[in-house]
Amino acid sequence: MRSRVFVGRAAELSALRAAYARAEESEMAVVLVAAEAGGGKSRLVEEFVQGRRALVGGCLDLGAASLPYAPFTAMLRRLGPDAVTRLTSPAARRELARLLPALGDAAPDEGSGQVRLFEHVLGLTERLCADDPAVLVVEDAHWADRSTRDLLAFLVNNPVPAKVLLVVTFRTDEPESRALFADLARLPHVTRLDLPPLTRTEVAAQVRGLLGGAAPSMIRDVHARGGGNPLFIEALAENPGEAVPGSLRDLLLTRFRALPDSTRAAVRVASAAGDRVGHDLLTAAADDRGLEEALRPAVDRGVLVADEDGYAFRHALIREAVHLDLLPGERARLHRRYAEAIERDPALTEAPTSALAVHWNACGDHARALEAAWHASGESARAAAYAECLALLRRVLDLWDRVPDAAARIGADRAEVMRLSARVSVTTADFEYGMRTVRTLLKNAGDPDELSQLLSLRGVFRGFAGQSDDLDDFREAERLASRPTPQRVWALTQLSARLSVRGDLAAAERLGREGLDLARELGGHPAVDELRVTVASAAARDGLGDLRPLERLRWADLNDDARIRVFTHLSHSYEGSGRSADALAAIEEGLALAERFGRTHSAGLPMVNNRIEALFRLGRWDEAAGHLRRALDRHHNPAMRIQLGIWAAALRAATGTGPQPEPIALAEPVGSGYPQTSLPLAHRLIDLRLSEDDRPAARAIAETALAHPDLTLQPIFAWPLLEAAARAGVLAPPEVIAHAPVEGAVSTAHAAAVAARTGDASGWETAIGVWESLDHPYSLARALFDAACADLASGARGPAADRLRRADEIAARLGAAPLRRQISERARRAGLSGAGKGPLTARESEVLRLLALGRSNKEIAAELFISPKTASVHVSNLMAKLDASSRGEAVATARDRGLL
Repeated sequence: MRSRVFVGRAAELSALRAAYARAEESEMAVVLVAAEAGGGKSRLVEEFVQGRRALVGGCLDLGAASLPYAPFTAMLRRLGPDAVTRLTSPAARRELARLLPALGDAAPDEGSGQVRLFEHVLGLTERLCADDPAVLVVEDAHWADRSTRDLLAFLVNNPVPAKVLLVVTFRTDEPESRALFADLARLPHVTRLDLPPLTRTEVAAQVRGLLGGAAPSMIRDVHARGGGNPLFIEALAENPGEAVPGSLRDLLLTRFRALPDSTRAAVRVASAAGDRVGHDLLTAAADDRGLEEALRPAVDRGVLVADEDGYAFRHALIREAVHLDLLPGERARLHRRYAEAIERDPALTEAPTSALAVHWNACGDHARALEAAWHASGESARAAAYAECLALLRRVLDLWDRVPDAAARIGADRAEVMRLSARVSVTTADFEYGMRTVRTLLKNAGDPDELSQLLSLRGVFRGFAGQSDDLDDFREAERLASRPTPQRVWALTQLSARLSVRGDLAAAERLGREGLDLARELGGHPAVDELRVTVASAAARDGLGDLRPLERLRWADLNDDARIRVFTHLSHSYEGSGRSADALAAIEEGLALAERFGRTHSAGLPMVNNRIEALFRLGRWDEAAGHLRRALDRHHNPAMRIQLGIWAAALRAATGTGPQPEPIALAEPVGSGYPQTSLPLAHRLIDLRLSEDDRPAARAIAETALAHPDLTLQPIFAWPLLEAAARAGVLAPPEVIAHAPVEGAVSTAHAAAVAARTGDASGWETAIGVWESLDHPYSLARALFDAACADLASGARGPAADRLRRADEIAARLGAAPLRRQISERARRAGLSGAGKGPLTARESEVLRLLALGRSNKEIAAELFISPKTASVHVSNLMAKLDASSRGEAVATARDRGLL
């Protein structure tokens, strides 16, 4: 029996409607609905989605082990193959076929299948909800398998600009999912709703909906005993006046025990399948031709719910209670019957091998459970459900000693299963297990190629763990793989790639070329495309070497990931040589390619960051700020937030407005780690602290960064930092400067500025000339200002005034308010009052009028319909043009000049 009246939850329903309204404006919204078991999560969502376009999928209790991505598979099935085909490309359908086999053959797994799958689910969501809003519901996410949780986190962390509301329900009393939902709830587009217990008034309304009426004493009793839990209240209302059951399980079993014997027997069989079971599978397991008639009372009494082709328990707690009420022998016998039924007819379930692994394991048949788990691990790998694949491989290893002929049964020895599990643990980030397994395998390995494979794996784990000795493992792996075998190609591929990331580009190119030559001698190798890109990008030397091999790869026949990497490296190399316009063109081409391949949120991410950099250097700051805001809204993974923090700091230092770098970026160590992240971050944070007049903080950052062990390895990262540190008053030791190569225009300009600060005045002319030739306006304005300051120190007032004027014109055009304030202040101190002058804009004249009336920045903003920050920028610009050090002085000067 179920209440016909939806009671309470008015505030929660209103919050869901508000989130839906946001989604209707093409702003993806997420609502996490949390409550204890039986707390009314599903009933709330059911009420909300009425009359709305909704796709609902649930995570299954026992079934989660037999069907990874169950809720998303259910959504795709409800959407239908025809609709999915209309909305997706052939490449996307090959990935989505992992979830919905009706779409055709799935793409072969290459280790990155999960990333591609996630991207295409995200892309499908965006296209599905581009015009018409839809609600996607993931029920009972506390039971989600690891792969489903990862996909869910990916969708929430990368919100699409579409009319989609994602609703996720989960139990608060399940510890495994608590951390995930706590992290997701912190994101700005996520709302968490914790459902409170029903009040006594709401309990009365629920009981009246169930019974048609009830005495006040009964209402008080039910409210007190049920604790405001809707499911418990329902069970208590059915049994008024009875003694309180001995446990929650007894309470939930009350309705079940009132069913006829044949019905209880059928429900017990259904409980061994999980929350839901197909009709044909249940019939086969029950071996009862009168099953439908036996189940009818269970449906009528609200224990089961019938759907299009099977039965589901109306609430998971009821299924749990029934299954736990089984005797151990009875439970094992039922699981065996399911396993035997599926072996006879695998079509009875969507994932037969995984289902067999569940049921054979549950009935204690170790040999068959081991075989089934081995085959199921392959099925999970093909579905890109790597966490489930690893869990199944670990089950094989757990069962190994209980099955004497285990190797013969699966056609692989124990060491092979261990190696496979270690490789899979890389994709699941289970580094502790992987490292432990590799250590065990190393003790018994003797063949050099086998040792090489294991050391390469250990190097990967050490790298992910942030250990500095990972490179030692890759070097030893390459040394051991001395024979001309495929393993040597792999060892050279990994070592050259790691050296490239570390900045040792000459060695990366040399070893990469050796790997390519050997691969061709062997007649081909899966790593050829990766090697081609590594060699070409290393030859480019961050834009300081030969870019032609990389440029030729733009049109080469490469796999999707390699083609995207080409444009990432090409844009980086163009930027390193100062060709920001060319970098921007390569980025747009590469991002279009990433979108076509469904890799925008993975392989395309570096170019999202590179685009902001190119726009910043070209002086297109409004565009850069717009892309930064969109990236911050859409990308929430930690590595990307750190990269975005670099350009948030750069823009804020240059303009005085915009978002501050997030805590995750500020906490990133700048004295260690990969130089391509730590050194640019230190550079921009120094600039930011100087713009805030916090010189001690800028000096502290500089001193830490100058101790970086790889400081001088890549000049395009070293020299900008060395100049920023010098600007903060921290000069690198002469031996450090001597070891930093000066190559290319960008390094030349920064090196000249550093030299100028240590006595070589001609350095300013060099730096100014380089920035003029590269069309980097902000760098030019900064160099002009610094050169003017040096001129004033030497008494050259004429050249100083000219340079200050030019710097001010550029800074005004860019909107570089902090630099304009510095220019104005330095000119005033030197008595060069005209250096900071310029005609007032129309908006500045409006601001001046309000300033004269005594208005604050906030009041000016309200009257002119602009933000307080924008008002502050206008006031600062105005004061600079009027050579005023205070608001009052600006007004007085304006009156003297007849501007008021």
